[in-house]
Amino acid sequence: MHIKLYFAPETRAIRPRWLLEEIGQAYELERIDVFGEQGGSPEYKAINPYGTVPAAEIDGQVMLESGAICHWLADQFSDQHMAPSPDNADRIVYERYMSYAVATLEPPVWLLIVHGALLSDDLRVSEILPWATSRYTYLLSKLEQEFGDGPYLLGDQFGAADIMVGSTLMWRQDLLQGFDLLEEYVGRLKARSAYRRSVL
Repeated sequence: MHIKLYFAPETRAIRPRWLLEEIGQAYELERIDVFGEQGGSPEYKAINPYGTVPAAEIDGQVMLESGAICHWLADQFSDQHMAPSPDNADRIVYERYMSYAVATLEPPVWLLIVHGALLSDDLRVSEILPWATSRYTYLLSKLEQEFGDGPYLLGDQFGAADIMVGSTLMWRQDLLQGFDLLEEYVGRLKARSAYRRSVL
């Protein structure tokens, strides 16, 4: 199997790269300057019409969306135990966290990033920041309560759900202050050698 990952640092593309490093699967890495002209170039838009990363070319077929790529990789390489098998009771919890990362956890913290830093001053809506902060803090409090004994979301077994949720928590790690279990969790994730390789 030949996998080519289109990647930019400090983006959602870290997720599939991290997973590829965890499972030890060889892949080709192509860095894309998505914030410059390359992301909007006709050449790259022929691969990903949205001009974003990640995109994964798998034996010539392109897959988009970090969550979809991670989901597929975890099931494709089931011998690496990055996802519970479909007949495992933990699969229900796993599926929830895989969707939770992008559907619930991401939106408020992404608003904080976009309207607090990424957009130019004339495009920012500062009024949204208190709501986004309050919502994200609430989500962190609930996540901390349900974390369990750890050290990972599904107990002792690290997996793709930890990559999806953990990478999102890393976006604004300063907001984890006071959530001791989540701070320790992110610290464990960042200490993994596969994670360290994925951010280079």
